[in-house]
Amino acid sequence: MKLLKRIGWTILVLLVIGALALILCIQGLKPDYEGQVAMPNLDAPVDVYYDQYGVPHIYADTEREAFKALGYVHAQDRLWQMEVLRRVASGGLSEVFGEDLINTDRFFLALDIDEASKRTLAKLDKDDKGIQLCEAYLEGVNQFVEEGPAPVEFYLTGIEKRPFTLTDVYNSLGYMAFSFAMAHKTDPLITNIGDTLGEAYIADLGLYSSGDTEQIHNHFDRPMDSVANGVTAMVHQALEGLSLPLFEGSNSWVIAPSKTKNGQVIFANDPHIGFAQPSVWYEAHVVTPSYEKYGYHLAGIPFPLLGHDRRMAYGMTMFENDDIDFYFEEFHPTDSTKYRDGDSWKSFQNITKTIKVKGAPDVEFTYKKTKHGPVLNGIADQITDERPIS
Repeated sequence: MKLLKRIGWTILVLLVIGALALILCIQGLKPDYEGQVAMPNLDAPVDVYYDQYGVPHIYADTEREAFKALGYVHAQDRLWQMEVLRRVASGGLSEVFGEDLINTDRFFLALDIDEASKRTLAKLDKDDKGIQLCEAYLEGVNQFVEEGPAPVEFYLTGIEKRPFTLTDVYNSLGYMAFSFAMAHKTDPLITNIGDTLGEAYIADLGLYSSGDTEQIHNHFDRPMDSVANGVTAMVHQALEGLSLPLFEGSNSWVIAPSKTKNGQVIFANDPHIGFAQPSVWYEAHVVTPSYEKYGYHLAGIPFPLLGHDRRMAYGMTMFENDDIDFYFEEFHPTDSTKYRDGDSWKSFQNITKTIKVKGAPDVEFTYKKTKHGPVLNGIADQITDERPIS
């Protein structure tokens, strides 16, 4: 009996110690909604008030100071979300989540969003006001990265916090832009319609804005096949593997004052984006003598994609422009290192990249690239056609 009592007391003590440790851990990782934070290089204090919904209202003397504070509060609330989003375009998900994300990393590395971001940054005007405000925002983010507690997800996955850069901002926007594009669904579908039912059906759909574009291009006669289904499945699988919501469409409308009961404009904007927890959007209200915006930010993006002030409102909606094309390429009849470019032949680029994988050796892969983009054969298992598709 005494032994059972001792065991019971021991279990109780361990449970109490565990509960106290859990409480202390949770309290230590929670964002600070009261108190003061010392931020270097501020000309004057910045006031941040949180309302009953947890939305920060930031008041500052200058826009630079306001955006620096915005970066800090955004990071303390959403650092893990920001970390995951910036890893998509740069092929860094397998490093956190393991082998299940290798195909997704391979796909986005082949799209070269990360390289496009770096090329864009090399041409930026550092005196541009938008860039300066973006860098101020990143200063605030990185102060929290350096000084603030790591969200529990960092402990669970075993990764270290690291600073954010302008490349991360552009990569995040690049991924969201790709998820907004619909051509990887519509182009293969239209190609299948043309193959199965004939070109007359496509003409009746009135798809073409000009005479020199088509949904899947080729420079030679091709038999009817189902390769387009493979393209769609490949893109779908790459995006489905993400624990991030995708833009699926949008709508927006405005009612003029003459049409409303109170004589005011009604503006409605609805980007169709998947549900997520935490929310896709981060609400914040920023006020300076020369700037005010109540807006909705994506993780790691300093400027609100949707927002309003006391005079105007703006939103975002999908414009169905033809921003992605898939191409059938033609191999040289005797040299598989070349593809047809009009009446001449061009050499494929061979590009090798490496994916870091959690709990496993690094994965190195090589893919071909044409002037139209990466060749999907070999990148995606769904593309089984012998002809190269870029």
